[in-house]
Amino acid sequence: MKVATMSWINKPPAVTALLKTLLPCLVWLLPICTLHAATLNTQQVPSTFSVDFPQEYGEIVYQTDETAPANIYIIANAHRSAITGKNSAASLQAQLETFRIGEWLINRKQVELLLPEGFFGTLADTSPLRLSDNFLDTRVLQDSLSDTSVFTNAELLLHENYGIGLTQVEDRALYSQTRDRLHTSLAANTSLTAPVHRELAYLQKRRTATILQSVPAVVESARKQGTISAPNAMLTIGLSHLEDVIEFLKQGEISFSGLQTATRDYPPHNSNLELLERQLNVTVIVPRTLVKHRLTQRI
Repeated sequence: MKVATMSWINKPPAVTALLKTLLPCLVWLLPICTLHAATLNTQQVPSTFSVDFPQEYGEIVYQTDETAPANIYIIANAHRSAITGKNSAASLQAQLETFRIGEWLINRKQVELLLPEGFFGTLADTSPLRLSDNFLDTRVLQDSLSDTSVFTNAELLLHENYGIGLTQVEDRALYSQTRDRLHTSLAANTSLTAPVHRELAYLQKRRTATILQSVPAVVESARKQGTISAPNAMLTIGLSHLEDVIEFLKQGEISFSGLQTATRDYPPHNSNLELLERQLNVTVIVPRTLVKHRLTQRI
C-alpha cells in the first residue's frame, strides 16, 4: 500500500442560523447543508452512456462528447453537517447515491482517480483497484455513512472499499480567502448585506472555475506518473456549483465580470475551458435525490 498523506480544513465554530440565505456550500468541512424541496432545472441527456448507467441512483444532466477517449465525470453532491456531524435523511441518501455512482464508474468505466471539492493533499490509491460485480451491501453502506464517531463520506468509502486515489484540485489560498471573507462578515453577528453576497458569489464562481481548470493537468500528471491506466477521473462537487459548471461547459470558456467592493477590486476572468481545449468528454451527473431538491446553506 502506498503511503497516504492528506490534510483537512478545521471545522469552524458554530455561529447563528442567519446563514440560511447564504451562498452554496464551500467544502466538506465548512458549512451545514440542508435540502429543501424545489425543482432543480436539469434535463436528462440521451446517450449510449446512459443506456448502462444506473438510473435509480442519478441522472446525466449534461454531456459534451461521449466519443472522446478521455472522460471526466462530475458528480454533484451533498455532505453531512460540519457542526453536528450528521446527515439529514436527504443528504444521507445523496451520499449513498454518490457512492453507488462512483462504484459503478470504477467498475464499469475504468475510473481510477477521484477529485473531491474541498479535499487537500493526497490519499494514494491502494493499487490494484478491487473490482467486483458484488457491490457493497446497502445496509453496511448506510451504517457507515450514518456513523458520526468518525468523519466519513462517499469519497472516503470509495477509497476504503475500492482503493481509488484521491487528489486535490481545490486552490487552498482561494478557499481560505472565501472562508475568511465569510467569517469576517459574520463577526458582528448580523445578516449578510447585498454587497457581501455579491462578493461571496464572485469568490464562489472563481472557486468553481479554478477547480474545473485544474482537473486536466491533475489527470495528465497521474497518467504520466503511472498511478492511473486510463485518462479518466471523477470530480465530486457541491450541487450549488452545478449552474456555474454547466454554464462554463456550454460557453466553452470561463468568463465572468469583475467586482468592485469598498475594500478591493476583483478582476474579470476570461479564459478557454481546459476541459474542452484538451478534448475531454465531460459528463455531469446528479444523484437521484438531489434532482428534486436544491441545496441551501446554514450554520
